[in-house]
Amino acid sequence: MEFRELLLDRNIVTPAELARAEEMRGRTGGRLPSTLVQLGLASEADVAETMAAASGAALLDRESLPAALVEIDGLNPAFLQRHALLPMALDGGVLRIAAGDPGDEEGLSGLAFAAGAESIEISVASLSDIQEVITAHFGNAVSEEMAERADDWSDDLERLLDGESEAPVIRLVQRLLAGAVDRRASDVHVEPMVRQVAVRYRIDGRLNEVETLPSALAGPIASRIKVMAGLDIAESRLPQDGRLRLTVRGQDIDVRVATAPVAHGESVVLRLLGRSSVPLDLEKLGLPEPALAALLRAIERPHGIILVTGPTGSGKTTTLYAAVNRLRRPDVKILTVEDPVEVVIEGVNQVQVRPEIDLTYAKTLRAFLRQDPDILMIGEIRDQETAEIALRAALTGHLVLSTLHTNNALGAFTRLADIGVEPYLTASTVIAAVAQRLIRAVCTACRGERAPSASERRMFEEAGLPAPKNLAQAQGCAKCGGTGYSGRLPMIEVVEVDEALRGRIRDGDVEAAQAERPPAETLLGHGLALVAAGRTTMEEMRRAVQAA
Repeated sequence: MEFRELLLDRNIVTPAELARAEEMRGRTGGRLPSTLVQLGLASEADVAETMAAASGAALLDRESLPAALVEIDGLNPAFLQRHALLPMALDGGVLRIAAGDPGDEEGLSGLAFAAGAESIEISVASLSDIQEVITAHFGNAVSEEMAERADDWSDDLERLLDGESEAPVIRLVQRLLAGAVDRRASDVHVEPMVRQVAVRYRIDGRLNEVETLPSALAGPIASRIKVMAGLDIAESRLPQDGRLRLTVRGQDIDVRVATAPVAHGESVVLRLLGRSSVPLDLEKLGLPEPALAALLRAIERPHGIILVTGPTGSGKTTTLYAAVNRLRRPDVKILTVEDPVEVVIEGVNQVQVRPEIDLTYAKTLRAFLRQDPDILMIGEIRDQETAEIALRAALTGHLVLSTLHTNNALGAFTRLADIGVEPYLTASTVIAAVAQRLIRAVCTACRGERAPSASERRMFEEAGLPAPKNLAQAQGCAKCGGTGYSGRLPMIEVVEVDEALRGRIRDGDVEAAQAERPPAETLLGHGLALVAAGRTTMEEMRRAVQAA
């Protein structure tokens, strides 16, 4: 059965979707398999399996592809990238090729001719696996060739604007984003230096340099990203912010773009939004039972304010979204004001603040209170005006959820006092304060063990926990990229405000309340419990809570 017929027979695409892909393929001159993936109509895995079935060729996974390719004199690596071909072996005049599209006769015949092969043997591999092997084999050869043509690209804005999928700079940017998706990165940093462009991914909260490119590519990369995000391509002296939506590996990805002028060009940071694999379900976030029970009791209260605290990147927004998702019902009106809206939740009215047109948190909240809401979610309390509106909304019968930047849960009350909120107002409205961190989970594939030191044993004893015989140790392997860690875990502390604590808040004596907290219920206590369970390392836990 032909490839197109098999796609329809397997219900991978509908006839309308196939027609859409065919039309786009005709306009761009691309191949149908890559067009289906780029449009997000089919996953790479489905396309590869269907092509293998249609052609009768073997389907190879990443581990089956060679690290070294056949050396062919005069072969341009950009040719292999454009046609998604890997010359794997040449034996007795037979050239073994892994192809992203076994129907690409032009590419296959051209490669066979260049190798002097008498015949070819074709296997099928996914497009991303092929591109990864090409990049690993040739290193910066493709990038250096692109750098030689960088001046032409910078001047050729039409090529950037028309979205031509075969333009090398477009493929380069697509490859960088695809790599970020594959490695579960939350951010991509493109940073021009004196002699090179550094590309770094933030993975599990830590930056990792993954590639360096010739410095001549800084301008074309920034221009391409600006075009995609609808920014002013001619303005390089001022910072710009924008958003874009693209398809990578068949997934729709929302990206927030921020550019800033630096000494050697423009630094570009792309934040991949809404890509968290964590379900928006409080029970599935990995919270300890006592903390989860306390948080559930708080959000089930009819009114009051719940504050989630922690540094940037500590998972506060995910916890808020999970709480909102749990509260979402047809008989409840929920309004959120955020900067930006990171996850769209069905049935919830979400607004993004826009300071450039004077749509601030405070103005939006005032408007929201006239919208007859039951629940308000505020992305962040940044100033006295926003704080007082939020707390007065809680006083008048609304449930309010928001975030603050503090070191621990009880620090939320000190922070509100610092920005000018009267302690009596805080004591009357806040029903719970939550402190949260995200720590890296130790990689299960290479996890090692070591005996705890005397001081570490003492830390467990002071927290009322038995010291484990062995502690997990990060080692590093290919699966975790050599870091020793894979994925992240939440550490959390939930403080419910009772009458005794309200009195302390009114008196400005919150510090004493912190000292009276049971050690096992603090951030440090939860972190030690995760260490004792072998899910993270003592070093990672200490880094997160800054424990001595």
